[in-house]
Amino acid sequence: MKEKCEDCGGKLEIDDARAEASCMNCGVVYENMLNDADTNSGSSLGENRHNEAVNRGAATAGAKHGAKMNPWGDQFDAHGNRLDKATVRKYRDLARKDLASQRDTDPMYASLMATIQEMFGPDMARAVELLARTTARKLKPWQEARRRTLGSNEKRMLKCPKTAICRAGGKEHPELRGATEQDNLQIMALAIASLASKMFRTISINEKVLMETYGITQKQFINAKKIIRQHYLARIRMGWAPRPNQLHLAAAREDDMDKAVHNLEDALAARLKAEDLGTVMDAFFKAMSDIGEPSVDATTANVPVPMVAACIMYKVLQRMELAQGKLNGIAEAVGCTGAGLKSRLAILRQQYEEGRFPEAESLFEEPVDEAKKPSSKEDVGEESEE
Repeated sequence: MKEKCEDCGGKLEIDDARAEASCMNCGVVYENMLNDADTNSGSSLGENRHNEAVNRGAATAGAKHGAKMNPWGDQFDAHGNRLDKATVRKYRDLARKDLASQRDTDPMYASLMATIQEMFGPDMARAVELLARTTARKLKPWQEARRRTLGSNEKRMLKCPKTAICRAGGKEHPELRGATEQDNLQIMALAIASLASKMFRTISINEKVLMETYGITQKQFINAKKIIRQHYLARIRMGWAPRPNQLHLAAAREDDMDKAVHNLEDALAARLKAEDLGTVMDAFFKAMSDIGEPSVDATTANVPVPMVAACIMYKVLQRMELAQGKLNGIAEAVGCTGAGLKSRLAILRQQYEEGRFPEAESLFEEPVDEAKKPSSKEDVGEESEE
């Protein structure tokens, strides 16, 4: 870099931190890019480097070093024979290189974080890092020693979740796990993102749409979600993980309601005409408002709101005589079966008949046929005379 300003000839002040050179006379700023010879880049990144980049995803702070070999060099071979000086020197150099290397004891964690970032973006990956770490990393040695002293139930829940998910079902039920490692990573990533929306207040996701996108079945998703949730709660009980600041139940119920409505509307869009669909959705929202949903104070607050929404939608279709052949489609939209939906409807009807669910009068009251309904006592008399 020239030491004088090209405009006025004044002296330049060099700022290596900003890679700039500014004229002390007129204030003109020039770029001052340094080469490796002017810095320590050769020693940092070259063959004889003294610095090593740390691994943020390591099991411990900084890098996880290997240290599998004796850095001082062994003096005897496996048969007890003394080694010559050249062999000792050779393996001592190898041991020192091994000591300086960085190897991750749980490489699936890095793959899981990459999968989460690919599916949901870098912001979500950073937000769920704690949950992903507990999913794909084994317990520390002292934690594993403590786990072995616990009861069978706690011991099972504190096993590494990735192992249980990747081996779920065994030979008898392979459908509970993914066919490939990438499939298992996507199943775990979806389960983590779904749990994080409730436990760590991350963005709410539509699990059904993502399951269809990545070919994940309901059984695989539910199994992975259950294993990861139980493991993290077990860590909390042991004091090994922070207790999450969970989303308020009312807000979580509203989020679930929004996703259920979106999925139900998509399921009916291919089965109804556009004008019929609009009428159905208006009647559906009115019926949900009548029973006080979504709310934690509603009579159906102990029932998952997607199931409530499916029941109300099916009853609305029945009253409009549009329910033929749509039971299973509505059930699949909220992740349940047609039989389960009918059972829940029977329970809601029983509650209404027993007087414990009066808000559902518009849904379960028997429709009156106006053509057969007598208008007055005179009409009744006329009918009897006839």
